[in-house]
Amino acid sequence: MKLVKTLSILVALFSGILILTSCYNEANAVTNPTKKVVTTLTWHSIEDLAALQKKAPKKVIVDVYTDWCKWCKVMDEKTFSDTALVGYLNDNYYMVKLNAETKTDLQFKGKSYPFVQSGKRGYNQLAVDLMKGKLSYPSFAVLDANLNTVDITRGFKDVDAFKAFLEKVEL
Repeated sequence: MKLVKTLSILVALFSGILILTSCYNEANAVTNPTKKVVTTLTWHSIEDLAALQKKAPKKVIVDVYTDWCKWCKVMDEKTFSDTALVGYLNDNYYMVKLNAETKTDLQFKGKSYPFVQSGKRGYNQLAVDLMKGKLSYPSFAVLDANLNTVDITRGFKDVDAFKAFLEKVEL
């Protein structure tokens, strides 16, 4: 009998906690409507930039990466998953992912950029041009609304380091 009574009390307490928790979460959602819940970046292709700039000019960040680059993947998982950074980037930049080893010709600013076979892997000439001849991964080129290079940074950046880079670029 005592066991049944104890179990009934525990079930009642647990139910009460669940109800209070759900009420708190609903109230918090209502009182914090400005909280943006953007979790992923919107990525564009390099070839879509001209059309995007005609509609709504913005700066561009080109993420130059390779499929085998460990630190490129870490940046995607850690840096580019920060909701505040993701919201800021989506609002203020067109984000482009450019595989430096893409084998298809790319069109950019009226010019065709071919794949160049070199060493084991090769590279696309556009990646070399955007990075001013120095390929390392990950690398980022910031372009103005006219698609001219404003700045370049190379290597892994955590959220704070990437924000610091953006602050420097935006001065």
